[in-house]
Amino acid sequence: MRRAALLIAAAAPSLVASHASACPDTVATDVTTDEGPATSSPCMNEVDFSRVRQSLEVRYVVGAGGTSQSGIGSTATGYAGLELGYGLQFGGDDTQPSYEVELTAGVAGSRVGGDVSATGLITRAGAQIGPAQMRESVIDEGRGNIAFFPLTMEIAHVGELAARPRLGARPELARSLYGRERIELATRLIRVEGAGEKAQTGAPGQTQPKKPTAWAVDVIPLHGGLDIAMQDTTRFETTIGGSMLGVTEHTTGMSLEFFGIEHRRIDFPMAAPTDLDTVWMTRVDGVDPYTGTQYYAGWGEVIAMPDRDELARRLDPEEGSITIGGVGWYSSRTWGGFGAQYKREPFVTMTGAVALEDRVSGEVYVPRALGLVASVFGARTTRLVDDELRHESTAGIGLGASYARDGFSSKLSLELGRSYYAALDGLAPDTTGFAANVGLTVQHAGSRTWTR
Repeated sequence: MRRAALLIAAAAPSLVASHASACPDTVATDVTTDEGPATSSPCMNEVDFSRVRQSLEVRYVVGAGGTSQSGIGSTATGYAGLELGYGLQFGGDDTQPSYEVELTAGVAGSRVGGDVSATGLITRAGAQIGPAQMRESVIDEGRGNIAFFPLTMEIAHVGELAARPRLGARPELARSLYGRERIELATRLIRVEGAGEKAQTGAPGQTQPKKPTAWAVDVIPLHGGLDIAMQDTTRFETTIGGSMLGVTEHTTGMSLEFFGIEHRRIDFPMAAPTDLDTVWMTRVDGVDPYTGTQYYAGWGEVIAMPDRDELARRLDPEEGSITIGGVGWYSSRTWGGFGAQYKREPFVTMTGAVALEDRVSGEVYVPRALGLVASVFGARTTRLVDDELRHESTAGIGLGASYARDGFSSKLSLELGRSYYAALDGLAPDTTGFAANVGLTVQHAGSRTWTR
């Protein structure tokens, strides 16, 4: 059974009937040429819901650390966390389930003392139902799991209390501690889980070796969410969107969406709401499994937001458009890996102002050298202020080293650069300043799993 993850992916299965489907073990397979199908009888049968396997996982972490940042001071932190995952898998094949249900929940508390004192809390919860992921395969044998709305969907919640903006963050929040609550829901009309590629034949020595794969295809995936940010004021951001088609490759974690559209509505207690609408032609997303950094490549456009036409005229006098998107990639090597990304994204500040951010970033990591990770970024924010374009630039570098053994781990980090959050003075992040931050954490983590 796939281990229940604490964070539920925003893209998942979908259904329309009252049952899911899967193929049995015996499938007649005729391997043919590129012009023909890989199987003569692809087959999907109803799930045997009378056969179920259960899994319970408990994970914990406890640790302590300290940080020192110019303009803020030094702090010491102690924290502890616990998370639970419970899963059900259905189907008559013990080695390949057909349908699954996953429930997760976690909480982590921290106490910060020193020049900044606060009690922090992070909560997470999620639920997922849908067809089970297929085992990885080189050849597509015509086997698969399929489900229809509403029997495939995911919902996830993340909450933060007394969190501090990072040095490299864009100027979205005020320069103070913040609280945040996020709920996300994803579903689709149809999800098909499969594995492998169409069989190919060729002259000896001309066939390229292929790696096993497992994938999912979503027809009209949809998503929605609510993001509540809390400081001196409270911002409510509601999101709804979808696309025509989505494809996920589980082995590499890559996902692809075609023709997506998204509407965001931002509400404030004492101000008029702000609407932000974007459309995407195509978008490819991936996450580096070692660092957790997200990379994407895609192209889209802002079609509605406050002062959209005037800002578009200033940015693109000929076309009058506001293009968003980016290009990024990462690569793993025997010695470690690297990645680079350029992206342009719109955002809304805590005061309701709409802005664009252009950001370039990169990272290199060498696990054998004490888990060394080196990163760099440069960003420019563009806003329309008093009918004039206003630009602010930030940049920084980061270094991190870690060591883990027998459940214990430690991490030393260093960040420095020009930032909107060089101080915690409670003001709006309208200016930048130099800041440096050094931190050290030591923790112990463990887990236990029961299955039957």
